[in-house]
Amino acid sequence: MSQTVMSVGFAPAAIETSGRQLSRRAMVRTSSGAAVTAAAAAVIASCAGPESGGPAKVAGKPATIIWAVRGGGTPEGREALLQEYKQVQPLATIEQFDASGGIAPSIEKLAAGLASGLPIDFINGHLAARQLIESIDLVQPVDDLVKRDRFNLSKYNQAALESTGKYDGKLYTLPYAYGGDVAAVAYNKTLFRQAGVKEPSSDWSKPWTWDEFREAMRRLTKSEGSTLTQVGAAGFGYWVHTAIMQWGATWLKPDYKTVVCDSQQTIDAYAKYTDLLFKDRVLAQSPGASLGSGNAFLNGKAAVDMPCCYAARFAKNTKGPNIEWAFITMPKGTVSSLDVSPVIMGLAKSSKQRNEAWEFLKFLDDKSRLAAVEDRIPAVIPDIMPWIKQNFAEWPDSRAEMLAEGMRVAKPLEPLRYHPQWQRIVQEVLDPGWKEVREQTKTMTDMLRASKPLIQNIVDEHARSRRK
Repeated sequence: MSQTVMSVGFAPAAIETSGRQLSRRAMVRTSSGAAVTAAAAAVIASCAGPESGGPAKVAGKPATIIWAVRGGGTPEGREALLQEYKQVQPLATIEQFDASGGIAPSIEKLAAGLASGLPIDFINGHLAARQLIESIDLVQPVDDLVKRDRFNLSKYNQAALESTGKYDGKLYTLPYAYGGDVAAVAYNKTLFRQAGVKEPSSDWSKPWTWDEFREAMRRLTKSEGSTLTQVGAAGFGYWVHTAIMQWGATWLKPDYKTVVCDSQQTIDAYAKYTDLLFKDRVLAQSPGASLGSGNAFLNGKAAVDMPCCYAARFAKNTKGPNIEWAFITMPKGTVSSLDVSPVIMGLAKSSKQRNEAWEFLKFLDDKSRLAAVEDRIPAVIPDIMPWIKQNFAEWPDSRAEMLAEGMRVAKPLEPLRYHPQWQRIVQEVLDPGWKEVREQTKTMTDMLRASKPLIQNIVDEHARSRRK
């Protein structure tokens, strides 16, 4: 049962695991390898018993499912969710193993649990099957279960399902919610009116152009001498990929082998972004910006915001400032796309309750229950409109309905984000390089060209380790 974890750039992190039932015992925090082993052993002991050969509701036998939780909302939210599941599957018991933290620390926790003999059944909260397979070989294919139950895969964004759920042609994980660096784009109606700037489009088939966006940002930026007192946008997502994906550019090819950050397409795409940041100085991160503390958009100092992860939470945060706002499209380069990524769930290879874990997955997928607990946009496209009606009723003029189409047409995330060595690449290459660009001690083009061999070496090293 022992697993060997590949280096992902972090030392093993502390493990958290639950007791017998969430309603009876809170998470127990541990801080050493020995404690990890002891905690996992306690869960293993509680799970001992006869295995069931079929779905729990058919077999009629007790089944204990070990759920490795990354995300999963609040403990209270999960408690309510599991109480509901108990009504559907009264003989099922869900044990929780805490796999929280960043991608690398979470994988370290999972590896430690597996190495101690913990038979994890179900996982959630990660970004791509590839990361879980190539780091600790954690998840298993579910094509046979999908076929057996005629499970509907057409309800998901197909490009996202392909890039995050599949590996070597097999389906390993399913999306249940959307996270990412730009879950929506909002504009301040008042600031646009005051500047005489045309209202941006909320129609994904007719997005505003990059040139229209750039001109609007210039007109919406105010300064006193060299100090920026108002900016066009509070930010533009994540510098690594939000802007360049609007131009179809990437750092890594979809083959996960070839680094292309020095390609002319990527260099040109970054020029569009750095012009906003340094030449036009229209972003909150631009030199000379003095916008006070807090979110510049909520403080009325930025005309556009690109909130990450939780669009509904963004709306709630506008209550206090009483901003008149609405959602709009991303500006179009060659494409117009939100910078979002599915959050996935799947069955662990170590599972001793495969059918029962699959039933639990289907329960969480149905009505987008897990997405609701995490307060995220559902990955099930037909569930997005009901979610919008529930979460944006207080803002009837927000155009929130356009988020449903936005998720359907969103382009896949930069492949580099799904590489198992992503966090090492960030620490060793991307963050240091971007610091030099921000300090204007190195041009963006020079940074991209210098980064290529460094990232390629890490990618090649990972590939060689996989062949051993």
